[in-house]
Amino acid sequence: MISVACAAWAISSVQRLRRAAASVDSALALVHVELDRRYEYVPGLVLAASETVGSDLVAPVTGARSLAMRVREEKLDLRRQAGAEKALSEALQAVLASGRRYPQLAHDWAFVRPAHELEVTEQRLAGAVRVYNTQARSLNRSIRTFPGTQLAQRLGIAKVQLFQATILAVASSEAPADGGDVVDAAA
Repeated sequence: MISVACAAWAISSVQRLRRAAASVDSALALVHVELDRRYEYVPGLVLAASETVGSDLVAPVTGARSLAMRVREEKLDLRRQAGAEKALSEALQAVLASGRRYPQLAHDWAFVRPAHELEVTEQRLAGAVRVYNTQARSLNRSIRTFPGTQLAQRLGIAKVQLFQATILAVASSEAPADGGDVVDAAA
């Protein structure tokens, strides 16, 4: 009787770990869907805004979008991806805030539509990241506690990173005067 109970408990633990890992994968896929949606609307916003506010304000958005897409394409760790995405979010917020100050943009559908879509997408993206991080914390907690410590490695389930920004290091020919790391100011 005890062996049957232990077997049922072990099977239940394995299923719980597999469900947690699948939830993490699904949540990350949702984050990527929202990121793709954001990448889609950025060019329209940049085009509409650059005609009115000038390219100096929108250039950081274009650069941040390129960086974020490249970091994701190269499959760098999630912290670096989150850092690049944070830089893009901050650049977008600057353009959106500036766009609200220009009356001609407030009534220009070429700006209003992508601006609205980006604002909604930013909210959905924040929600998707919260869900992913919650699922990732849950999986990591399961892996750290018994029986997950014993089962996870056998199942090929590893600890996952949270989608939280880190500072991106920038290569430089000069070392900083204080001996610290050189960092990208946009991150």
